[in-house]
Parts: sequence; C-alpha cells; structure tokens
Amino acid sequence: MYQLIIADDEKIIREGLKNVVDWKTLGFDIAEIFTDGQEIIEYLEYAVPDVILTDIKMSHISGIDIAKHVFDHKLPCKVVLVSGYQEFELALSGIKYGAEDYLLKPIDVDNLTQTFHKLKEELDQKRQQDLKAQEEKDRMQEAIPLLEERFFSDLILGVAGSEDYIKSRMSLLYPQMDMNHCHCLLADIYIKNYQDFMENIWQYNYDQFEINILHFLQIWHREMSFHLVFKSAEVLEIFGILVKQTGESDPREVCRREMDSLVQELMSSFKFQADYEMKQIYPNIFEINHIQESLFSQGYSEESLKQHLQEQKKLIMSNISLGNMVTAQKIFHSIMEELSTAPSIFRNNFVIEILSTMNAVIKEVNVKLSDSLRNYFNYSLVLSFQGTEEIKAYCDRIFDRIKLAEEKKEYYDTTALISKAKRYIIDNLDKDISQEETANQLFICSSYLSRLFKKQTGENFTQYVTKMKMEKAVELLKNPQYKTYQVSEALGYKTPRYFSRLFRMQTGMNPSEYRGKVLNIGGVAD
Repeated sequence: MYQLIIADDEKIIREGLKNVVDWKTLGFDIAEIFTDGQEIIEYLEYAVPDVILTDIKMSHISGIDIAKHVFDHKLPCKVVLVSGYQEFELALSGIKYGAEDYLLKPIDVDNLTQTFHKLKEELDQKRQQDLKAQEEKDRMQEAIPLLEERFFSDLILGVAGSEDYIKSRMSLLYPQMDMNHCHCLLADIYIKNYQDFMENIWQYNYDQFEINILHFLQIWHREMSFHLVFKSAEVLEIFGILVKQTGESDPREVCRREMDSLVQELMSSFKFQADYEMKQIYPNIFEINHIQESLFSQGYSEESLKQHLQEQKKLIMSNISLGNMVTAQKIFHSIMEELSTAPSIFRNNFVIEILSTMNAVIKEVNVKLSDSLRNYFNYSLVLSFQGTEEIKAYCDRIFDRIKLAEEKKEYYDTTALISKAKRYIIDNLDKDISQEETANQLFICSSYLSRLFKKQTGENFTQYVTKMKMEKAVELLKNPQYKTYQVSEALGYKTPRYFSRLFRMQTGMNPSEYRGKVLNIGGVAD
C-alpha cells in the first residue's frame, strides 16, 4: 500500500475525497487528512507520503505552495492538484513545480480513479527500480571484499588483465586515487612462534585468527591500505597501497615505515612474534602487471619461494574447479615465466606436481573429462623437456582439451567438491577444523572454498562447521556422564567458555541450561 494525504479547506470536499472511491482497492492508505497547506508543510518535516492530493486554493498555504515545497526540497512524493475551472492558469503553474496532474471540481470519479491507477503504476515501477538498484548496491557491497581478494591476487600473479580492467576495479575500490602515482608493496609476514601461538596463546579457532587479521587490516587507516593476499600457516602475504600522497617524504621510505608499523601493531595486538620480508615496492599499480622477473633472480628466501609457488598452484586448481580455464592457463604461463631460469629438474618436477594435482582435481569435478585426459598426463615425457616453451606447448594441449569440454557444455560438478569438504568436516569434528586445511584437502585456495561454499550451501564455512559441531554437542550432552568442559574438548575447542559462547549463539542457551530445559537432564553434570 502507498501512503496518501488529502487536504482541502472545505469539510464536504475533504469527506467526499475520502469516501468517493475505495482507496485500498486502488492501492492507497489514507495516512492523514488536513484542512490547510500549513499542516502539510509541518507533516512533511517528519514524514513523506507517496502522494499528496490537495486543493489548489486554501486559506493560508496553497496547493501551489505545497508543490513548490516538494519540488524545492526534492521530496520523493507526487502531488495531485484539485482546482476549479477558473483556476486553470493557476493549475498550470503547479505543473511547473512537478505536480503530476490536476482534477477539476466537481470531481469526476472516473477521472480520479484513472489518475490514481496511473500513479500506482508509476509508483510500482519506481519501487521496482529502487529495489533493483538497492539489490545491485548490496551485491556490490557484498562483492567488494571478494573483489579485493581476487583482484590483488590476480594482480601480483600478472593475470589481472589490461590497464582498463585494472582501472575499472581500482575505481571501485579507491575512487579518489590517482592510479598513476600510487606506490604499492608486496611483503611476507612470518609469524615466528606460530605453532606455540596457536596452541597456547590464541584461544579461538584457526579460522577466527584469519578473520581477525582481515578485520585488523580493514580498520588500519594510516598512509597505506593493506590487504591479505594469501595466508598459509605462519605466512601472511600482504599487499599494500599508498593512499595518502603528501609529497613530503620518499614514498619508498613511507612504504617501509608503514610495514614496520603494521608488523609492530600486529605483534602488540595479537601477542605473537613476527618479522617480514619486503618482496617488492612498485611506483604505481600498473607496474605490477609489467614486472615478470624470474623468481630465481629476485633474492627470494627458500621458504618464501616455496610458499609463492604453492599458492600459485592452488590458484590454478581453484580456477579449474570453478571452470575458469583461461585464468588457470594464464597463471600457469606466469609460473613458467617466473621459473625460466630455474634448474630444469626443479622446474619440471614442479610442473609434474601441478599436473598430478590437476588430474586429481578434475577427477573430483568431472570424472568423464578426467578419463579422457588420462593419456595426456605423461610425466616421464615432462621430465625430458629442456625448456619452458616445450613445457608450455605440452601443457597447453591439456588446457585446450579442458576448454573444449567447457565449449561442449560438459559442466563441472562443483557440488562434488563441497560434498568432499562436508565429509572432511564431519570426519574431523573432534579437531579445530580450519578453512585453510579443508581447502588444502581439495587442492584449492581458502578464499575460493569460502566463495564456493557460500554459493552452494547459503552459509559460510565457519557457520557450517559451528552448526555441525553444535549438533554433535547436543548428542554428547544427552549423555549425563559428559561434563561441559569434556564436550568442549571432544569438539576440539580450546576453552569451555568459547564453546559455551558459540553454543549460546546457536541455541539461545548455554549447555547447562540446554540440558535442563530442552533435554530435561538434571543433576550436577556441569
């Protein structure tokens, strides 16, 4: 129903306008009835109806004044004027202020009904447009974190695409930024005491740690903005972009200073010990796409090198799982460029590792395609290759075969991946199940698992794990022999307090209350 207010200084006309038609059938509720335009002006201070039906001439404030007020204040409501024949010229001036229509006295019911039918259609159309616009805005707001994550990952791998594509993405993320003068950095943060920290200091689960790191970076508002590109155990790969260009300091020094501050703040807030390795500082966002040096000539530490390659391999598998073969192939070519000066035995063995994992992933999502590719995976032949061009040509045949399956609509069954993830969760409810470890079981990136999980199930990974654990908790609570802390331990939680908090969030009660009120189990079990 749309809200309608009526105004006329003659009671008989007010009553007539109120009762002459069935407003509810037309789609309108009468919110208020007024005797003068002044009352409407006051009403508009705290409420805006959808339509104002008002006499053009009233004692103090006229219908024309109302139309002008609505027009000047850009209020989202429509004005319909009621006038006598002799007020025709006055009615035309009301149209100038955006009045939708004018009705001549005495009111013709058919004309009134026709006018409000038309208004209802216009309001319906506007409501649909507003709804679509809001949905689009909500989708954009929801997509921005995923856009950030994927965009910066693709960017540092050299597969983000053209400068126009980079500009379009950056304009969404940083609309006020001068993209030609925005220094960026790529760095790895190493948590030195990671295992001890996770086991003895961090009181929550593994995934909550990554979530808190992401939140920390989101609220970091200094000279640089930071994004978590990858996380794997103790390594956090960070992308930073200089958002404040003061011109007073050397931007490269600002980048180093900001990374020093970031690491210090992380250590202070999370109580772990960490150090970082600055991989690269770029003069602007576009240079990242242009620089494609060999990994073996960049001075990477051995640990950083392994981490970098493994993350790229997981990105290939993630894109294959989702059917993004063009992107997967680009990432593979990027790896080959980076390994151009590597010893052939190292390079070829890593390619075999990629192909064997690819074979396993394809088997999970498309058994028919996996069978057709069996003859393509000749690892002995790969070991014999001397150069990257031979390897690229050989592997491109595999990518082309998979892309052909796409063109033939041999779709991937991504539900199989989620089913495997769910099986892994159910089989490991007694452990601290992390999204990262589950993704590793599927050979894909944690972020891709998160996206795919939400799409397939309607809930995120952590919500699903918590739900499954709480269902298991209810089973265990039915046994009076188990105390709350024992149930907590049996589900892999570090503290009974954290377990109780999650249980209350899921059920509205703590475990003891649930036992007494729902399971009707008394006693002193807790």
